[in-house]
Amino acid sequence: MAPEQTWNPQRLNGLAHGYWSSFALHAAVELGLTERLAQGPAPAPELARDLGVDPRALEMLLVALCGLELVVEKEGSYALEPSARQFFTPGSPRDMSGVILHLADLVPDWAQLAQGVRQGKAVAGKWSQQRRQRFYRAMRDLARQQAPGLAARLGLAPGQHLLDLGGGPGVYGFTFADEVPGLEVTVFDLAQSRPSFEEEARLHPQAHRVRRRDGDYNQDSLGGPYQVVWISQVLHGEDPDTCRLILNKAAAALEPGGTLWVQEFLVEPGGHPFPALFSLNMLLLTRGGQGYRAEELARFLAEAGLSDIEHLGPTQEGGPASLMRARKP
Repeated sequence: MAPEQTWNPQRLNGLAHGYWSSFALHAAVELGLTERLAQGPAPAPELARDLGVDPRALEMLLVALCGLELVVEKEGSYALEPSARQFFTPGSPRDMSGVILHLADLVPDWAQLAQGVRQGKAVAGKWSQQRRQRFYRAMRDLARQQAPGLAARLGLAPGQHLLDLGGGPGVYGFTFADEVPGLEVTVFDLAQSRPSFEEEARLHPQAHRVRRRDGDYNQDSLGGPYQVVWISQVLHGEDPDTCRLILNKAAAALEPGGTLWVQEFLVEPGGHPFPALFSLNMLLLTRGGQGYRAEELARFLAEAGLSDIEHLGPTQEGGPASLMRARKP
């Protein structure tokens, strides 16, 4: 059992100014500093010339990043801490730059959290094209870290046809097809995510077994029948009634004996802190989205006519995302 933590001024102050560290990281990525440092160490004046920024201000940022142990300084040159380099190298499967830029885009919305709670509705305005592109890139990069090896845990098998519902760039679908010979995949999502899907397809040897179906799951047919439906990080963006609609349509698209998988940030009091904070993110960004508890999703799945409903715990040990499974009788 973890020792009980006691609140004190130091701990409270650390929580209150925690965004300072976040903003330093956001700036480092936005300026291209982390990408430049991933290429190798350099003194501050050289980095300032390369990036076209003020030398004095850049050195202040570098020193702050050293304090955060993201950057190290040796003999007048600055470098990324070696274990961090993979997360800022373009093209690396573990590149986190897109995720960080998406989180930076959320700052104006989170600055209005008190107003969002007061009104009980979203505060975010219309997204720019750049912000939407950053969002898709972030979702792609997160999926690239979650997807490898997951097909085996899901029990996917040759000859099955899987629907990746709301799959965006299709990372899960492509990865599943690469890992399971003979698996056929259909990725269903809005047409605006097709460019990201086509870009991702070029990276996967079995992309020819992954089809694209553009549509709106609120209005359009999902096709089928499928032996497996995979719904990853979709439901939190919707209100309970829309979640029921999605799951009812997914269940109808399954053949008898088929399996429906849901990956979500499940809110559990006293559990991982991220899902509850992410639920606030949905308050700020969507009309009715939120984080759901496992028992709520289980009820929605049962109402859709599914059975053998199980909460299987975290997708990755210690991670914030969880898996739920249900079967169609």
